[in-house]
Amino acid sequence: MEKATNINSFISGLPRIVAKNIWKVTDSTGKVVQHVSATDNRKYTAQAYINDKYPGQTLTLTFAGTRGTIVIP
Repeated sequence: MEKATNINSFISGLPRIVAKNIWKVTDSTGKVVQHVSATDNRKYTAQAYINDKYPGQTLTLTFAGTRGTIVIP
């Protein structure tokens, strides 16, 4: 007997293609340091990257928009 594939489980198993979120990184004076995105499109991941890149500095991430697309498995 052949295995039947449920269409909903098949669709949910496909990778998602979403717009890439971009955040503006600013220091305490309001000067833009850089722009950053994350591989999983989460602000938390982008903030962790910035904290590792600039240790000891207080930097704020502000949503700047979306650009391009990324695939999230």
